[in-house]
Amino acid sequence: MTHARIVRRFADHVVVADGAMGSELLTRVPKGAHLDLGPLEYPRQVLDIHLAYLTAGAELIETATFAASRPRLERLQAGDRVEALNSAGVKLAREAREIAGVDCLIAGSIGPLAGVIDLDERAGRSAIAGAHAEQAAILAGRGADLLVLETFFRLDELLLAIEAVRGVTDLPLVAMLTFPFERLPENHPELAAQVRELLACDVLAAGVNCAPGPQGTLDVVEYLAGAPRPLAVMPNAGSLVRRDGRIFFPPATPSYLAGFARRAAELGAGLVGGCCGTGPEHIRAMADAVRGMSPIHARRATVAVEERRVPAPMPPPRPASSLAAKLAEGRFVRVVQLDPPRGTNSERIIEATRALAASGRVDAFDINSNPLARLRMESLWLGAEIQRATGLETVPHITPRDASLMGLQAQLLGAWHAGIRNLLAISGDPSQLGDYPGVHDVNHVDIFELVRSVARMAEGFDCAGNPIGEPPAYCLGVAVNPAADDLGHEVDRLRRKADAGAHFAMSQVFFSWEPWERLLDRCGGALPLPALVAVWPLPSFRLALRLHNEVPGILVPEELLARLDAAGPDAGKIGTERALAMLAEAPHRAAGVYLVAPFKNPADVLHLLDG
Repeated sequence: MTHARIVRRFADHVVVADGAMGSELLTRVPKGAHLDLGPLEYPRQVLDIHLAYLTAGAELIETATFAASRPRLERLQAGDRVEALNSAGVKLAREAREIAGVDCLIAGSIGPLAGVIDLDERAGRSAIAGAHAEQAAILAGRGADLLVLETFFRLDELLLAIEAVRGVTDLPLVAMLTFPFERLPENHPELAAQVRELLACDVLAAGVNCAPGPQGTLDVVEYLAGAPRPLAVMPNAGSLVRRDGRIFFPPATPSYLAGFARRAAELGAGLVGGCCGTGPEHIRAMADAVRGMSPIHARRATVAVEERRVPAPMPPPRPASSLAAKLAEGRFVRVVQLDPPRGTNSERIIEATRALAASGRVDAFDINSNPLARLRMESLWLGAEIQRATGLETVPHITPRDASLMGLQAQLLGAWHAGIRNLLAISGDPSQLGDYPGVHDVNHVDIFELVRSVARMAEGFDCAGNPIGEPPAYCLGVAVNPAADDLGHEVDRLRRKADAGAHFAMSQVFFSWEPWERLLDRCGGALPLPALVAVWPLPSFRLALRLHNEVPGILVPEELLARLDAAGPDAGKIGTERALAMLAEAPHRAAGVYLVAPFKNPADVLHLLDG
């Protein structure tokens, strides 16, 4: 179909699109099936869904290719099937059109990638743009009439996608954002402003799909009176709930969606349809509701809404922690690292921290999080307890290994309220190395996205852009390993963490200054962040030997191993001697130190600070 005919169709009447593909497939394929591979593995079911929507009155059907970009398929080890999957998606839609004998439009569906590739890292933008362009070229080449960029939760990615797609095809484009359900009414003008920015692009229509559901979508569209192009609205039927492996669909009736469609058309929608939870009966009701309605053009608009002025973004607040202040002032800091207890009793470690705090020679306590992937008491809770008991700040560790990004953010909101002001973000030892070898780590995000999310919270927003009230402006540390096998890669990682919003670094353990000097040289003489170096008084040759041979990232110099071995039962004295020498030199080489305290008697590190 020619571009001109498609444009005329949108100008002639309100176009009705189909409803959900994914939620309909869920009811037709075996439990655990990969819906993203539907066109290849379940072609009959995909075809039946297309036919059901065409029978219901849809005149635009989307290909089942929402997640058929290379990065998404690579997560299923199916990156080599990009061409086959997108081609099959278009073929099935065209076959449905032929079988139904309906003059419908076939829209190639393309979903977002910001949740798969880090859009904010250096190579992320080009990788995302390349993937969108690749998928768009295949869909266009196989006969799609237009393309739909849908369910994008970041405007910057959608603008990038439009530009990338325009580089490979001139097919008409529909571009749609999705917004969280919990957005407050005062956010609606800002959301509408994002849609207006899309309408200024080279698109056929632009609008909202998926969340925030029918009513939330109308709330945004209310602020788009007089839009220069047709609006596209394809909401969920409401909130879907997953419980015990089952999906519970919202109770929205076809008549409810029909009322939505008519009101949306009155507000300027030129394309109406559905997303998750909507089915053929919903689309039938919507088609009946807008039949005979003409699009509302900008010249007919009678309501003018003054756009809210969005103030220029403020720089992130400086972390409100004494540790941050001392680092900013260039004061040498001394931190003691503690392992949480393996059970529920924290009395012994609390008593030890009281003794350490009373010495006046400790600035903060660093709290490990399930070190070596072995279960211990939660670090944020223990950090808050230690702060209440001692008055000194703590630096609890957080890792994406153990919780989703939503779960981590929830923990950090609570930790801020409890008085925690510092964090160390680490990747975490893999669970397969610890007490739970059969467990799969969470790792919904990598360390860079975790750091960026914490930095975003300091600006007053969660990772989805929702306001979170008082910004939890944590002083955020990250790890660096001077003894890494690939030092160039380690330096690059540290710089990326700094760019993402980290404030300081803490080194992996080392026992001579040579690795540290090599790291500094690789960084051009200075690290991008103030750094605390580890000092660990090795108590025995046996422990040193195990660290050197069994713990990734820790190297014990051969000369120190030989001295510890020769000392026999007095090896602890050699370990202490080396630790004191490292500690004496540290103020000339780093911003501070953290002392690794023995688990059984943490207060034993005090003798290292006597001088």
